[in-house]
Amino acid sequence: MAFVKQVRVLRNVVLTGLGCGAILWLVGDHIGQSLDALLLGALAGVVSGVWRWRRLLRKVTRHDRRFEPNKILVNYLNLGEVLISAVAYNHYLAIPLILVGLLAGLLGYVSAHWWTVLGGSFGLSGALVVAGGLVWTERTLGPIYYQYNSRHWQGAEGMVFRSGQVVRRLAPQGLVRIDGELWSAVAMDGTPVEVGERVEVLRLDGLVLCVDRLPPQEAPTDRV
Repeated sequence: MAFVKQVRVLRNVVLTGLGCGAILWLVGDHIGQSLDALLLGALAGVVSGVWRWRRLLRKVTRHDRRFEPNKILVNYLNLGEVLISAVAYNHYLAIPLILVGLLAGLLGYVSAHWWTVLGGSFGLSGALVVAGGLVWTERTLGPIYYQYNSRHWQGAEGMVFRSGQVVRRLAPQGLVRIDGELWSAVAMDGTPVEVGERVEVLRLDGLVLCVDRLPPQEAPTDRV
């Protein structure tokens, strides 16, 4: 089977929180002198975390799917990929990124680490809020993942999450029509799917599409 790469949303959030916690640990000797920054950052982080979680929750799709549910389709799985892609696209972008990093370190140093404490507490408290929301929601929905949006991909992996119509009964293997093309497909649960029913591609097995029925209320589009 071939899968489009995905990553647990909770993993990204936990890594962010650990990174910010490590920053606070490194400047631990200065926190007592910057309690106002610690409290201000924590308060702003809570507000930001609530806003961030509400946005994430609205982006979660596929609640009613039996297979491969709870995806957030994105172009990049984490911030590191964004930075790497930006530098790969234009090497000169590395210069301002390095300068921003040096400026942040210098600003934290000359201000007796006030800004460092502010940023660390902001990131840590925000990550805790989002992580708490994720854990609570995943108790009912199950794990939530970021997954590459393959909408504009070329080749077989670009078929993932496309939808189409059965033109030869899947029992369990038959034919489906997607964007005017006929593909060999197999029902993932092995049960027959009748001609005319709409299905969604979830996985690939060579050139055979592994599909599942779309919920009855799903709009008849060729993309999720």
